[in-house]
Amino acid sequence: MTRRSCAIYTVGAICALLLVSGIALMVAQVFRNLMHKRLKKEIVLVEGSRVFESWKAPPPPVFMEFFFFNVTNVEEILKGEKPEVKQIGPYTYREYRYKDNVTMLDNNTKVSAYNAKSFVFLRDKSVGDPDVDNITTVNIPLWAAMNKAQGYKSFLLNFMITSTKSHPFTTRTVQELLWGDEDALLNRIASSGTDVERVFGLMYKKNESSDGEFVFHTGTQNYLDYARIETYKGERMLKYWSTNESNRILGSDGSAFHPLLNKSERLYVFSPDLCRSIYMEFEKDVEVKGVPAYRFTPPRSVLASKEENPANEGFCVTPTECLGTGVLKVSPCRQGAPVVASFPHFYLGEDKYIEAIGGMSPQRHHHQTFLDLNPTTGVVVRASKRAQVNILINRIFGYPDTKSLKETIFPVMFLNESVEIDDASAAKVNKLLMIVNVGSNFPLIIVGLGGIMLIVFIVLLIRAHQQKTTNEEDTSYSPVNTKEKDDSQNGNYIGMTTKTEQ
Repeated sequence: MTRRSCAIYTVGAICALLLVSGIALMVAQVFRNLMHKRLKKEIVLVEGSRVFESWKAPPPPVFMEFFFFNVTNVEEILKGEKPEVKQIGPYTYREYRYKDNVTMLDNNTKVSAYNAKSFVFLRDKSVGDPDVDNITTVNIPLWAAMNKAQGYKSFLLNFMITSTKSHPFTTRTVQELLWGDEDALLNRIASSGTDVERVFGLMYKKNESSDGEFVFHTGTQNYLDYARIETYKGERMLKYWSTNESNRILGSDGSAFHPLLNKSERLYVFSPDLCRSIYMEFEKDVEVKGVPAYRFTPPRSVLASKEENPANEGFCVTPTECLGTGVLKVSPCRQGAPVVASFPHFYLGEDKYIEAIGGMSPQRHHHQTFLDLNPTTGVVVRASKRAQVNILINRIFGYPDTKSLKETIFPVMFLNESVEIDDASAAKVNKLLMIVNVGSNFPLIIVGLGGIMLIVFIVLLIRAHQQKTTNEEDTSYSPVNTKEKDDSQNGNYIGMTTKTEQ
């Protein structure tokens, strides 16, 4: 065997080995499984893990925007006419989040923490000064008091309303509406010996505070449990709703999700503000700062009526107090106040709620809640939580100011809590994704090398065949030249053959 032949056979063997092994590894997904196994071990809520510090103190900035609905026809509303409102905002605050009192539990399988928050006003991102700008809206303390003090109690409350000059609508500064101000009626009620808070504000006691203690799964036992809530304030179930299914605390707190997401799964998020868990479903693929992501959004069924979604029957306050699609009465966790939650401008809600208020214009781009999650790591790359606070107003027997009112879910304000991954974090995620992709696709590299070797092998075979053909042509029979050769001594040389004897 020549050296050339040996080289050809060697190249052929290497080519076959690379192709067979590469295809086998691709089919078995060996490297992909190895990379995913490593991810599951590294993305856990344990000291020293890749994500623990960023979970405790998320680096991307969070912004909270507040939009108010200023009432422009108070007198007409009290006469039974359609309310007209004008949206004013945003009043933007930088929200600082961090996990406080972090404690590892049960051999690092669980971790307890408090979600601490603080807010700092950003004038350059706001439409005005919250200490100066006034908003006319429904008098929430008054409506809460009237809903609780009915029957014979209305006589005493009417006296307090008159003495404090309280009115179904009030004008307050943005600062007072958000962060709290002493209310004359609440102050009068508290002075009578009733245990009520004298100060009212939509965000009262929510600055530099927390929602309570959470216990999370760390994900060390099962990656699907990563950041899943085990208990909230020491409880696995809520006590506000009429069914166990409605009271279940499901999913995470919205700040972290397990790695290796797929488009078919339903993600659950527990919201203390809504007093329930909601779910989100895949909508579309997006990209944020070069990081690929899945967008998850809450579907219409989340706040659907019990007729449209029977699973929501447990969220009815009573069998007769069931609202329509797009709204949720949260009075059970708001001390009986007639507070109703919805998406901004009643987005995904029934037309009757939108048409009842002049100035409503639901738009998906501005009013949809969404989560953009990198499917490989579960990292939140962009998110926007949008929710609206409404008050249910209607005619209440015993209160003359309400005699001409129609039952209306009246919008007060909506918030937009948004976050987008910062450049440094995006670079880290992209670097990790590159490592995962290279590792997972390593069999493709092997197949590619095998393909290159196959081309080399084919070229060598062709060249070897051409060389062989050339050699055969060089050694083949050539006829004697017919031209006679001259001999210098004997003259012409005549080629003769030996005569055979007969």
